[in-house]
Formats: sequence, structure tokens, C-alpha cells
Amino acid sequence: MFEEIENGFTQDNLKVVFILYVGTDSEGMNIYHFMLSEDDSETFAEGWAEKPSCNENISSLMIDGSMYQYIKELKTELILDLAQDNCCYSMQDCRDHIVALAYENLDNAEEYPEPCRIVIHFGDYINDVEKMFAQRDLSLKYVEKETESDTDV
Repeated sequence: MFEEIENGFTQDNLKVVFILYVGTDSEGMNIYHFMLSEDDSETFAEGWAEKPSCNENISSLMIDGSMYQYIKELKTELILDLAQDNCCYSMQDCRDHIVALAYENLDNAEEYPEPCRIVIHFGDYINDVEKMFAQRDLSLKYVEKETESDTDV
């Protein structure tokens, strides 16, 4: 994968189709994985029609590895509220742009973030998402996508 990225690969057509909260690292940074695909039209998972999403197990909401080609990782102090944790809407509503895929949590913010609040919709181009994060001095990096053999026990 990384050879493709280095050898003239362009991410211009890559869209964000799912964001997974991985956890926190030893420094307390939140880690998110952005699943990227050139084709978002077939992206779906078993639990996406269920409302609300927060009642579903993450395994029924997580998209199959065949539905995305790349993963970019964000490490940040920001907390992102994710569509799969929403207690009012379904992931299908997210896919239909009724609710954002992820947005910056402002619960503990003392003032509104400048220059803008981070809001990411299903199918947003990763270049646009990265420009938004860059305004806040944040960047994403490619990480290795696990194959089925990596997850077999």
C-alpha cells in the first residue's frame, strides 16, 4: 500500500466513508481511523438501517474491509462525536447527509473554535477534510490496512 502512495498515487478521489474511534495513546491523545474509498455508493453495513445507531454493536456498524482501500489516522486532543454513537439517528441517515459522520465535541469548549468547527460528512473528500484539520495545525497520516489474515487467530 505505501509503495502506491509514494509512486505517484493521488488521493484526490478518496472519500471518507467511516470513522472509527480507536482509543487513546499513552500521551492521552485520541486516535481516530478514517476509512477511505474511491466509491462510496455501495458503502453499507448490516446495522446501518437501525435507529438509533447507539443501540447497535460496533461490529454491526463497521463496514467490511472491501468497502475501503485506505486508512488515515488522526491523533488529537479533540473529541469527535461520531455518527455510530448517535442516539437519535441511524448510519443510513448519516449516509444521506441528515447527520454528520463526525463533528467536534464542544461540551468543554470555553469558546467557539476558530476558524471553524470540525464537521465531516459521509463522502467528504479526504483532501477537504485535511484542509479543515490543517487550519487547526492537525494532520492525518496513512496507516497500514489490516488484511483478513492479520485478524485471524
